[in-house]
This record gives sequence, structure tokens and C-alpha cells, in this order.
Amino acid sequence: MLNQKSETCEEKLQGMVKSIAEDISNYGDSDSLAGMLKFSKEYEVYAVEWITSQDHNYKAARLMVAGGGPNIWINLQTAQVEGYWGADKRVWGFHDSIGLDDHYREEFENSIDVLKNS
Repeated sequence: MLNQKSETCEEKLQGMVKSIAEDISNYGDSDSLAGMLKFSKEYEVYAVEWITSQDHNYKAARLMVAGGGPNIWINLQTAQVEGYWGADKRVWGFHDSIGLDDHYREEFENSIDVLKNS
């Protein structure tokens, strides 16, 4: 019988967080648009938390890409993927090679324009 050590929740969470951060860092190495398309096919954004300044200008966003078991957020302000599972927390930094921050800045500004013109 094999004596295999099963992966702990902390190790699983670390692996998920690291994988997402590496994808964001590597998908756009040659083309950020192609990287954004690949990211959009791979990950669904379930919720967006807008981070704004006091005068309601865009600073950044947090994107929820997993919830229910582990909760995983992409924090564009800190350039970190944050994972939470029970009392465990894991964080992994990334380089925004696909232009996520630019994309969500534009989305925020478009939504503000719609509100202003309503």
C-alpha cells in the first residue's frame, strides 16, 4: 500500500492562488488582448468591488473569481491574488501582463458615464 500524504486545505489554497497569479503574469507576455481573452475564458468574475478615492475616482478593483469553498479575489490595487478558506489566507503577487486594471478602469468609467447621463 502506498503511503501518500494528502494535500492540506492550506496547500490547495496556496496552489490555486499561485496558479491564478501566474496566469495573470504570463498570459499577456506577447499580446495583452490575447491574454485578456484567454483569462476571460479560463476565469469567471463573479463580483467586482470598486476601490475609489474620496472624490469617486477609480483607484482599483477587486475581482472575485472563486467563492463558496475557497474565496479568491484578484486585488488590482495591491497586484495580489488573495485566497481565503476558513481561517486560512494565502496571497501571491502578480504582474498585470493582460491589462486587467486598464480594462476595469474603463468599465468603471463607462458605468459612471451611464449614471451621469441617466
